[in-house]
Amino acid sequence: MRRAALVLLGLYVCVLGAVVHRHVWVVGGIDWPWGAALAVLVAYAVAVASGVLVRLGAAWFALGWAVGLLALQWSPGGSYLVAADWLGWGFTVSSLGVVVLAVLKSPRLVS
Repeated sequence: MRRAALVLLGLYVCVLGAVVHRHVWVVGGIDWPWGAALAVLVAYAVAVASGVLVRLGAAWFALGWAVGLLALQWSPGGSYLVAADWLGWGFTVSSLGVVVLAVLKSPRLVS
């Protein structure tokens, strides 16, 4: 039951991150992507917490997160939330990196 909840949590965090990552602050003519930074930090924090609380929890979270990202990309007409620009690719690659890092560094990865 906990594993299914972690998969759903990963899906939820991914979709929320896809919505939030487009937010930017414009200061001095420079776009600061605070939404992407927040989405990446939240994905990492929740993945780490999942790994601490449940054995292989980070991996189950990552599965849900990956399903969410692939569902967004494979929807008819492509993704409306994650555009193919620097911000969209930055969110995708950096979030994927931190989720994989959380899985690899999970304290309960080995029994």
